[in-house]
Amino acid sequence: MCGIIGVENNENASVLASAGLITLQHRGEESVGITISGKEKMKTFRSMGLVSTLFNEDTLLNKLPGTAAIGHVRYTTSAKSSLINAQPFQINCIHGNVAVAHNGNITNFIKIREMLLKKGAIFSHTSDTEILLHLIAMSKGNLADVVAKSLYRLEGAFSLVILKDKTLIGARDENGFRPLVLGKIDSSYIISSETSAIEVIGGTYIRDIMPGEIVVIENGQIKKSFFYKNSRQQHTCIFEQVYFSRPDSIMFGKTVKEARVKMGEFLAKQMKGIKADIVVPVPDTGYYAALGFAKASNIFFENGFVRNHYVGRSFIKPSQNLRDVTARLKLRPIKEVVKGKDIVLIDDSIVRGTTSKRIIGVLKETGVKKIHFVLSCPPITDSCYYGIDTPIKSHLIAANNSVEEIRKYLDVNTLTFLSLENLVKACSFSTEKEQAFCTACFTGKYFTKISKNTYKENY
Repeated sequence: MCGIIGVENNENASVLASAGLITLQHRGEESVGITISGKEKMKTFRSMGLVSTLFNEDTLLNKLPGTAAIGHVRYTTSAKSSLINAQPFQINCIHGNVAVAHNGNITNFIKIREMLLKKGAIFSHTSDTEILLHLIAMSKGNLADVVAKSLYRLEGAFSLVILKDKTLIGARDENGFRPLVLGKIDSSYIISSETSAIEVIGGTYIRDIMPGEIVVIENGQIKKSFFYKNSRQQHTCIFEQVYFSRPDSIMFGKTVKEARVKMGEFLAKQMKGIKADIVVPVPDTGYYAALGFAKASNIFFENGFVRNHYVGRSFIKPSQNLRDVTARLKLRPIKEVVKGKDIVLIDDSIVRGTTSKRIIGVLKETGVKKIHFVLSCPPITDSCYYGIDTPIKSHLIAANNSVEEIRKYLDVNTLTFLSLENLVKACSFSTEKEQAFCTACFTGKYFTKISKNTYKENY
């Protein structure tokens, strides 16, 4: 995952974009960048670390002139975690200065990269995003048409913001794997990964950018909106609602918070008759599912952990060692809440199983009597090639073990996963008209061609 934002036709574009990036910080904590344009020559600033490393009171960045800006927060899925891959990427080509920020994974990256190398392209990054800039630079015509021709050649997941002078372009792949939304503040348009970033900076969410759609914005007007390829049935990543998106963001007509509460309610129905003293969430993404479970089961809800909010999200660290260290720092059980209790412990998912085992081990050391471990999604059995850092299949605990084997490994009394059917119901606008999601990490059913050359491992 990554977070992207674009703001145009605003004297405070860089300030608004930086505030939006802070709102999207949960989507990537490894690097941050912003490109500013519209008055002086286009400039790009990038840094490793959090948004605060690039935007603070000691920098002049927010005072730089510009009426348009795009920004990016990154976490690595398929390239090295280094400053060289921090986005936005900026080039000077026949179309002038062009910058791009990307969320997703281009699955035919290797094939296109080899073709570009044969044509003499020189690569400066190891990220799949760079091939789009090469395709743009090698094509003639107006920028919108060139972007459309370039995107037509790509496969996989990509939500994009592109900036040239005062022109802001937003684009989304034909499956709509990754979210991308359109908003407005006064006479300025905003494009963002999530609705919350639009609302935090004082804007109003208008609509989603549709799968396969390109939106061209300039001087506070939508100059053009068209589809570069016939849109397929929408297949938005369902893990956005399980884990990644902020609870106050809107997806499929409701907040992510509502979807997570529903997940908890469905879990309570699956576990009808379960007896426990308290329902305890694993902060933060287990919180609303636990509320829903407590409400539906009439078991008392308790916050059983203290979370250190100065520590990042353990799931999105680039190595297992860093994930483990982060997890130890992040959560500490409140002894008087959980000691001697039978608890329903609710988390969003199990990927490798190491973090869950550590959390359960700490609870047992604190004196918990029984643990019913509950997950608000099905077992993750397959790798994601569309922008989430689920590892190769051999590293996924649910791909290689039965539910009972996982239960024994975690040393819990019971282990329950939300069924896929109930997850889809929880995330849909209504049970009568279920929306289309990508559930490949649970089913192995992919919506693009996946081959041995698909760009998954670090290049």
